[in-house]
Amino acid sequence: MKKRLKAFSVAVVMLCAVVFAPFTASAQTAKARYELPFDLNVASYLLVSLDTGEVIFEKDAHVQRTPASLTKLMTSYVALKYTEDLDNTMVKCTTTHTDEVFVMGGSHADIRPGETVSMRNLIYAMLLPSANEAANMVATHLGNGSRTNFYMVMNTEAKRLGCTNTNFSNPHGLFSENHYTTAYDMYLIAKACYEMPGFMDYATTTTHTMPAAEKHASDYFIHSTVLMQRKSYPAYYRSYVKGMKTGTLPEAKHNFVCVCEQNGEKYILVVMGAEYTDMEGNDLGSVPAFNASAAIMDYFFDEYTLKPANNLEAPVTEVKMKYVKDADSLLLYPKDEIYSVLPNSVDESSFRKVYNLPEEVYAPVNAGDVIGTVSYYIAGDLVGTTDLVCAESHERDFVIYLVEKVQSIIGSLYFKVVIAVTVLLFAAVAVYSWHATKKAEKQRKIHRGR
Repeated sequence: MKKRLKAFSVAVVMLCAVVFAPFTASAQTAKARYELPFDLNVASYLLVSLDTGEVIFEKDAHVQRTPASLTKLMTSYVALKYTEDLDNTMVKCTTTHTDEVFVMGGSHADIRPGETVSMRNLIYAMLLPSANEAANMVATHLGNGSRTNFYMVMNTEAKRLGCTNTNFSNPHGLFSENHYTTAYDMYLIAKACYEMPGFMDYATTTTHTMPAAEKHASDYFIHSTVLMQRKSYPAYYRSYVKGMKTGTLPEAKHNFVCVCEQNGEKYILVVMGAEYTDMEGNDLGSVPAFNASAAIMDYFFDEYTLKPANNLEAPVTEVKMKYVKDADSLLLYPKDEIYSVLPNSVDESSFRKVYNLPEEVYAPVNAGDVIGTVSYYIAGDLVGTTDLVCAESHERDFVIYLVEKVQSIIGSLYFKVVIAVTVLLFAAVAVYSWHATKKAEKQRKIHRGR
């Protein structure tokens, strides 16, 4: 009862957020750094670096598409976020959860009415075989008996993540006119899933054991539809693919979101609306989004890599320093490493640096002091900005400081005015004294003459 009340309260809070979220969500755009040298028969794609946030390749990433079972990424995200105890939160399957699956068709995990399944196993069922009945069970449970409440939660979470062209009207992705997203919004959702503790443990699992239940006398296996991470499918397998989710519908064609990791670099790729033939009309089989993903990522890893714009051990510039005996300039080092995805033929020298620095600094300075900043640009695009710091401490030399202060005082206009005024005063006093002396002598002569 307490869990249901909590779910209801969550739904109420989310309903309020739905009202205000449109006023707070900020539109974002996906501007690609590079272009693919070949065409793919897909509606949209988007490749983004998880290390830098750079958009590498993009095609119609802000055009609304039918997501199909990519929807279950958001359903799983909400389930993980709002379930405290995944193993002891048990959900009962009813005919309302399964009838829609059999009427409309679609994938399932053979969860039968009357069976009770843990939330953890429902998440496995959604992410591996893309079980629609599991998604319905999650939505009913967390929506306090109302799937509509759950859709409100999904849409509010989507807006919170920055999605501006997304609306969910079911938890599984079976076709609905009012159920849509974009490749860019799907990337935002996938990124949130990637960052959710524990999520990738589910997404990278290829086979999971569902425990015996009321209608299953023994354990049974469910398998991931992400064939690109299953070695048993060599035609599609790529070692760099680390999960996430597929989605297939006649209205949506074949869709795929995946995390790709190689040489320590991490990327999210979204492919939506992959046609079942190539640009020349040749048959691509039943999973064309895998072909498109392999084409994009194989080319990318062959031609591009993540490269540093700076070296923390090497100074990037220097600034004039005063009041120090043995140095007249201060070497400045970047505080943080800045990276960018670059073609293999391009190196660190390709970055344009823009500095924000004072004309000079004055001792004393301490190692680690921030002196200014440097911004790195590639092809006119800002890659990143970091502080510039000094690596060594320098004490003030009092004699040099005193001499320079005296020199600065002597050379200042104020000092020159004071000197000039003083000279004039002395001159005036001298003239006055001379006149006074002459007058006194004259008076004395007159006095003696009498």
